[in-house]
Amino acid sequence: MTAYSHLFVRVADLERTRAFYVGTLGLEVLLEREGYVRVGGGGGFHIGFEEGTAAQTGSTGIEIVIRVDDVDEAYERFRAAGVVFDTAPEDQPWGARHAWLHDPDGYPLSICSQRVTA
Repeated sequence: MTAYSHLFVRVADLERTRAFYVGTLGLEVLLEREGYVRVGGGGGFHIGFEEGTAAQTGSTGIEIVIRVDDVDEAYERFRAAGVVFDTAPEDQPWGARHAWLHDPDGYPLSICSQRVTA
């Protein structure tokens, strides 16, 4: 059997990354040991973070997508906590509503929820 485990990402400052993903965005710590933290939530996607060199961090070729119940509410809550967004929440043609931002290492990130229809 082949199964997806998790995404592994190198970052410049592990504590800063932990504070952003756990403290600000509200993901759970699933595994933590010296020099490594794995976060996730809701029984879904997991990301493992480890400190790396400047040459190993940051990328424009990926986007980390975090599902939230209400993207508009999460957007306002995260902005109040100091998160800077690239866009406000927008409806997308594929039926989701996204707001885009970057994490502390410059990785593209979006928060999304299913669009509510009347």
